[in-house]
Amino acid sequence: MNNRTVLFVILSLVFGVTAVYLAQNWLKTNTKAETVGTTSNVITMVTEVPLGTIIERKHLALTPVPQNLVPEGAITEITQAEGQVVKHRLYQGEVLRKERLTPKGEGSTLASLITPTMRAVTIRVNDVVGVAGFLLPGNRVDIINIIKTPGLKTDIVLSNVKILAIDQKASNDENKPVLVRAVTLELSLEQAETLMIAKSRGSLQLALRNPNDTAVIELADIQEKAIETDKEEPVKQAEAVSVARVSEASSKKVLLLKGMNEQEIKVDN
Repeated sequence: MNNRTVLFVILSLVFGVTAVYLAQNWLKTNTKAETVGTTSNVITMVTEVPLGTIIERKHLALTPVPQNLVPEGAITEITQAEGQVVKHRLYQGEVLRKERLTPKGEGSTLASLITPTMRAVTIRVNDVVGVAGFLLPGNRVDIINIIKTPGLKTDIVLSNVKILAIDQKASNDENKPVLVRAVTLELSLEQAETLMIAKSRGSLQLALRNPNDTAVIELADIQEKAIETDKEEPVKQAEAVSVARVSEASSKKVLLLKGMNEQEIKVDN
């Protein structure tokens, strides 16, 4: 064996060892190796669960996942989730998080779904006011006030209002138009007052918003108008009420005042 042959053999061995070393490094960096102590147990959903459902044991599973994949706020014990109310639709295989649930409150399930400091207010609707049945819980609407007398006028009194329920349903799994008779809205106390004032002024119309539409709409200040109306009302009532005055003369007379008109009536003794 000459020197050239020996050199080729040595180079082949060097290249072979180098290739094996590089392949092992590549496999270590690109293969998920399970290491003891790097997994944590989290609660996942066994089935899809709609909004407003009370969580039961049959809905849940304890699943080990890599520690670095555990989302913030993940629930790790089944007892933490049982009896809670679903705030948003949950999907099969989803890791359950605290912000997706709310404690079961006293009374109806709907009460547990109301955001703190907010109120649920229900208004009566028909097929037109209810946007032909296309309203679903979770949609957002603008509310238009229609005043017919004097003349015809419209005001946008509330904007981007969340629908909590339609009729007596806080969720709708069918996702198809349903004609309803009542819609429950989530409002602040000030918005609730505005809605009641608007309802007394005329009829209401709901306008369905695109879920991605966050545009701010200028609203009519009907509360200020209501205050001005209340101040003017006593004056109008004073003009409309008839006032009787009896004269001091021997033949009694009654002077009736109605608005700006006077009428004298004789009264026998």
